[in-house]
Amino acid sequence: MPDNSEGAAELAHRWRMEQMELRSQHEETDRVSFTVSEADGTISGLERVGGVDISYPKDLAHEAGGTAVVTLVVLSFPALEVLYEVTESVPIDTPYVAGFLAFREIAAYRQAFARLLSARPQLAPQIVLVDGNGTLHPQRFGSACHLGVALDIATVGVAKNYLHIDDLAGIDARGLKRMFAASLDDGCCSRDVKLVGTSGVCYGMAVAPAGPDAVNPVFVSVGHRVSLQTAVAVVRACSIHRIPEPIRIADQRSRALLRLLHQEH
Repeated sequence: MPDNSEGAAELAHRWRMEQMELRSQHEETDRVSFTVSEADGTISGLERVGGVDISYPKDLAHEAGGTAVVTLVVLSFPALEVLYEVTESVPIDTPYVAGFLAFREIAAYRQAFARLLSARPQLAPQIVLVDGNGTLHPQRFGSACHLGVALDIATVGVAKNYLHIDDLAGIDARGLKRMFAASLDDGCCSRDVKLVGTSGVCYGMAVAPAGPDAVNPVFVSVGHRVSLQTAVAVVRACSIHRIPEPIRIADQRSRALLRLLHQEH
C-alpha cells in the first residue's frame, strides 16, 4: 500500500523502478504446457484457461479508497465450461496512475489466485487471459505482464479498447475497424493486424472476432511466458463472441456482485 503522503510524481517514480525490475524478468517466448501448431493454429495439450477481471464502482474509477470486485474463473478447454470461480469484494487502497494499473490490481489478483491454489490446486490454469494490456503499453509492460511475472504464470493481455502509444503513430481504433471492414468487402480472410510502431517494435495484434460482419477487434498482446502467435491462437480458440469467454464470464461475474453490493448500500 502506498504512503498516503506520497505525491503522484514520487509514487510514479517508485513504481517505474519496480516496473523496470519486473520487466527484466519478462519472457516473450513460449514456456507453457501445451503446443500450438504453426501450420494451422491447432492447440494440443491445453485443458484449463483462466480469466481475470476487476470491476470498479464509478466513484472509484481513479481514486483510492472503497471497494471493487475481483473475479478469477477457470474454464475447461476446448468446451469452455466453468470449472472454478472466485468472486469477491476487495479494498482498493491505491489510486489509478496512468501506465501503472497493475500496481492497483495486483494485490486483488494475488488473493484470488491464492484462494484457487488453496482450494483446488489441480484446477490451476495453464494460461490466464487478463482484461487489460500486456506489451501493448508505453513501457511494453502492462498489467498482464506484471501479473505473469509476479506469479510466474503464462498470461495474455486482452483489451477491449485501444491504448494509444506515441510509437504507434497513425494507428487508431477507427482506422482498424475500417481496415477490417474493407477486407470483408474485398473478400479477404485476414482477421488480424500486427501493431508495429515506427520504431519497428511489435506491441501486439488487433484481432477481429469470427463472423461475416465482425469488424470491431480486441487488442491482444503478450503477457508473460507466451509468444504473440500463441497468445492470438488461444484468444481465437476461446472466443464465441467478441470478448474471449474467460474474460467475458469473469467480467459478468464481477459486475453482478458489484451491482448487488451497491443495491445493499
